[in-house]
Amino acid sequence: MVEGGHCKPSDVTYNTLIKGFCMMGNNSAAIRLLRKMERGACKPDIFTYTTIIDSLCKDTLVGDAMNLFSEMISRGIAPNVITYTSLIDGVCKLGKWKEATRLLNEMVSQNIFPNVYTFNVLVDSLCKEGMVLDAESVVQMMIQRDVEPNVITYSSLMDGYCLRGEMNEARQVFDLMVSKGSMVNVHSCNILINGYCKHKKIDEAKKVFQEMPCMELLPDTVSYNTLIDGFCKAGRIGEAKKLFSEMQGCGQLPNVRTYIILLDGLCSNQQLSKAIELVREMEGKKMELDIVIFTVLIEGLCKAGNIESAKNLFCGLSSKGLHPNVRTYNVMIQALCDEGLLVEAKQLLREMEERGCSPDGWTYNIIIRGFINNKETSWAMGLIQEMVERGFSADASTMELIIDLLSKDKIDPALLPLINDS
Repeated sequence: MVEGGHCKPSDVTYNTLIKGFCMMGNNSAAIRLLRKMERGACKPDIFTYTTIIDSLCKDTLVGDAMNLFSEMISRGIAPNVITYTSLIDGVCKLGKWKEATRLLNEMVSQNIFPNVYTFNVLVDSLCKEGMVLDAESVVQMMIQRDVEPNVITYSSLMDGYCLRGEMNEARQVFDLMVSKGSMVNVHSCNILINGYCKHKKIDEAKKVFQEMPCMELLPDTVSYNTLIDGFCKAGRIGEAKKLFSEMQGCGQLPNVRTYIILLDGLCSNQQLSKAIELVREMEGKKMELDIVIFTVLIEGLCKAGNIESAKNLFCGLSSKGLHPNVRTYNVMIQALCDEGLLVEAKQLLREMEERGCSPDGWTYNIIIRGFINNKETSWAMGLIQEMVERGFSADASTMELIIDLLSKDKIDPALLPLINDS
């Protein structure tokens, strides 16, 4: 269009491209187009600026968004409710509540009134921070301003209560949504099911799951996965397997996440033969088995004391086109340490780095505890120094063992400053 000269780009053309770049996360390209507009016949409008401000805020580049906001105002372009909502969302993501309040007051003072989306941003952000009472106050403010809370508002509030373990309050919000008619959706039910499962109230979770058809709602894969996971973690593996079968009977196909949950449950409940059958079933269905699947199985074998089978499976990963990740290595190092196979554990630590998988804090804590528990203090001290030099620190369990060594004068005093720093 530009090169041909017959059909000149309009502000709609520019704004469409800018929106496209922002959707792709390419803020710099969007800003370059904004500058090109400023130099040409087409001038940026409220849509142009708000689109880029919103994209910057989503990428937590709130400082850049604020600068663009100030530039917009200086050019005589008045912000609207969407502009302010984007900025409020951005500062909330950074936990800057005073700035969020300032922006809210500023928009009201300019007769730009918050809509349901603005309030939902505040409610959701406050709930994610565990500030549910403040979120409730925002909901009350909505009602006072005749802004009707919607399913997103109440779902965020319910999620906030679930995160705090206040399940009675979460259920009250859910019941309020039910009383309002068609406000409850599958996502709302999933929030409550997940909350009950996380706080080991599996029967209550099951009850919500069973209530869904009565509300003309069909449980989705997330609903099934969440409840299956809850059953597995509660040791109710029979019910988990039954629900897994029901899921398929209802035409809700399990995804890889479903299989991982059930596989982990079978391994945790000492049903290794069933776990191996499940992996074979996945292979039979031509499902793509990733490193997470095999890590779960390796960990199950290790916990069952079947270290040789775990080692064989670990060594055979490359033949399957898979590479161990840091979690896989940590599982194997832990198992080797538990078996007193310290030389192999240290070899695996070095192998990690050679294969481009950097050890993390867990790796060092696992192997240091292994060496200390097996009375290999000198090796442990060398690893402590290496751990600290790499910016990792001892966790509570490791520190307890180190303090015990200190009390018995079995530690090199030269390492004391390093351990204290960590």
